Amino acid sequence: MKTKKQKRIFILFLVLAMVSAYGYFPRPDTANAINAITDAKDLMTDTDLGVTATHTFTFTTSTTTETGNFWQFSFPSEFTTVGDGSETCGINATQQALFGAATTSGQLVDCVATGDLEATSTQVVITGVTNPASDNPNGYTIDLTHYSAALEILERVQIKVYIISDVWVTARVDSTLNFTVTGVDSEDARTVNGIGCGGTTTSATIPFDTLVVNATSTRCQTLNVTTNADDGYTVTVWQDGELTSDSNSTINSFDNSPDNTGSTTVHVWTSPRNILDVDYTYGHMGLTSDDQDLGTTYTSQDFYNSGGTAQYAGLNSSDPLPVMHHTGPSDGTTQNMGEATVAYSIQIASLQEAGDYESTLTYVCTPTF
Repeated sequence: MKTKKQKRIFILFLVLAMVSAYGYFPRPDTANAINAITDAKDLMTDTDLGVTATHTFTFTTSTTTETGNFWQFSFPSEFTTVGDGSETCGINATQQALFGAATTSGQLVDCVATGDLEATSTQVVITGVTNPASDNPNGYTIDLTHYSAALEILERVQIKVYIISDVWVTARVDSTLNFTVTGVDSEDARTVNGIGCGGTTTSATIPFDTLVVNATSTRCQTLNVTTNADDGYTVTVWQDGELTSDSNSTINSFDNSPDNTGSTTVHVWTSPRNILDVDYTYGHMGLTSDDQDLGTTYTSQDFYNSGGTAQYAGLNSSDPLPVMHHTGPSDGTTQNMGEATVAYSIQIASLQEAGDYESTLTYVCTPTF
């Protein structure tokens, strides 16, 4: 009697312990094919710690999911916000029509069949689940179980997932910039926007020689930029002052403008007006560039003019003038990206004072990394 009583007490204690541990009394496995779900996997949108992810479960059932049967997904307690997102049961519209809205409770998500679905490959998408805040070297196990309407386990599988910190990949690329100015030989017969380049120049000199009244003289230089700057570069040119003679007479900047007030907005070439006692109308120098990319950003400096009549601008000592531009890395050879040619033109009228004139130009290439 004592032994039987002790057995009853032990069994009662065991039942209470199981209810305390599981929240219910586990039913014995009575399935015909417990691990018959195959090809099961969980594709997560993000496996980083503590982030919200979407779980796409794909698997193949081996038995018919009859009306009232359900697929249950049981997440470990470390996953939170289960049920806060949405659930889609079935891999396509035909399958989805055989399931009502999924039900959720705690860590459980149930897809309940409202019609019969034969053994097949299928999919369930569960969104809005927050990953564990810490990783587990052994991974986390999500239980997928196919229950009958009578709560009999028909088939099941365990799906292992790993939650890990993102991998931070770093690399460095050194910045590069190479800017060159090259003279143009008169024998090259080069033109800029239809304007012939005339005499020879070097990287450091632009000799116009003796100017002829009422004739336009043009000289050119070629600019090349090689850079890996992400947002490209801009080349500007700046003049330290007007072309000035020993007697302080000037050949002003294009067009017909007082000292240091050259027009930075491009327009077609016009001749000096040659008005007596208005010395800035006696002659002027302007420039044009064949960089077609320039006008896309600097609309006031669209020298190319879509291939029409060449457009000119003047220089002054306060506003650097953009003459070349690109919005990304350049190779130093491709026209409109890494190469452009700038043409400088001078025209004088009969009242231009005699003398030897000179000025200094400064190019600046500014990359944007």
